[in-house]
Amino acid sequence: MMTQADLLERAKRQLVARNVRLTKARRLVLEALTETPGPRTAAELDTAMGRAVPVSSLYRTLLSLETAELVTKYRDAEGVARYEIAEAVTGEHHHHFVCIECGLTDDVAIPSELERAISRLIRSLADAGNYHITGHRLELEGICKACQAKH
Repeated sequence: MMTQADLLERAKRQLVARNVRLTKARRLVLEALTETPGPRTAAELDTAMGRAVPVSSLYRTLLSLETAELVTKYRDAEGVARYEIAEAVTGEHHHHFVCIECGLTDDVAIPSELERAISRLIRSLADAGNYHITGHRLELEGICKACQAKH
């Protein structure tokens, strides 16, 4: 697992390679995204940054980082946009667990043996359906530990 400093340095190099300036807003968003694992909503990022970036600028910044392929946007079960550092930056493929009660979204690492089996399955589905598949996401749903404790 890369450190926050490593992730930020990698992200900065990728911005330079794409001729995108590292503005204060981009730096703050990248820092907030690297502080905790799992996808974050814009509201969570706004709070984490202490409202240091105006909300309209925050959305533009997220879009610019997504366009530069440094941030990936997901939609949760309720359709809320969540953002995280892109696989191109982390170099690590992962999936998500989503709590169906509180909405908590956590990163889930799948053992490489199982990931290879999933990749083989995807290739066979692509071949059978004449698809060109460029990636995949697996989202596990259930009840997190905190919500289980409430029952």
